[in-house]
Amino acid sequence: MQKEKSSEWPLIDAFGICRQTILPLYRRPTFDSAMVTQLLFGECYQTVAMTSDQQWFKVFHEDTGLQGWITTHTLKEIHAEDYAKYLNTDFQVVTSPIAAIEYLGTNLYLLPGSRLHFSDLELFNWQDHIGFTGAVRSHAIKADRSQLIDVALKFVNAPYQAGGRSIFGLDERQGFELIYTIAGYSWRSGRVPGRKIDPELVMPGDLFIFRELEKKQMKYALYLGAEEVFWMDNRIKVSDLSEWEASMRKSKDKQVELETRSIVN
Repeated sequence: MQKEKSSEWPLIDAFGICRQTILPLYRRPTFDSAMVTQLLFGECYQTVAMTSDQQWFKVFHEDTGLQGWITTHTLKEIHAEDYAKYLNTDFQVVTSPIAAIEYLGTNLYLLPGSRLHFSDLELFNWQDHIGFTGAVRSHAIKADRSQLIDVALKFVNAPYQAGGRSIFGLDERQGFELIYTIAGYSWRSGRVPGRKIDPELVMPGDLFIFRELEKKQMKYALYLGAEEVFWMDNRIKVSDLSEWEASMRKSKDKQVELETRSIVN
């Protein structure tokens, strides 16, 4: 049944998977709407509604907790059993800046965070069977501090883009969530993982969070060691910690809070 006074038709028990390099999700079912987020190859979603003309579908991305609209031409349906399997079993995460896979008879380029649903326990060499080139890591194995930093540095110079989740455009919050997710840590819908620590105990791989309480905004900096941090300043950059702190002091918000979190075990 159509929602009252709405052009959305609700759907249940419908699932899909991203089968292109980047799949944008829009705030409204129109191309001139703002982009909410992007899905990467191999990420799964649940369809929750469609327009009355069936040209747009609203989808929910469980990993980020975000939802938005995609066109019917980009919808790739999968069975509920496959959706549950892909979310709850190990998979390979692309870590190289650009990888490639043979898909539908041609090369499809993949970006960091893309997913290949093969486990390290497979009885065959899946890379040879699917024609994959690039670097991956098992999502089930959490990265150590050095490995996490290696993942992050792949995104240096990525420009800011609202809703972006790629090296070609990165939303600050979603970008940091993506980096930790690639490294095997769950960071869903703004719920920062790990535990608070004293700033004096910070180690490489730990996270500085600057909260502007009135604006309800957060700024992040990944500590790299040797007083250097990885952060967003219109683009992802590496600089001295003092430069990031000076930038945060320019905030006009009267209520601010600085938190340091240890995420890597």
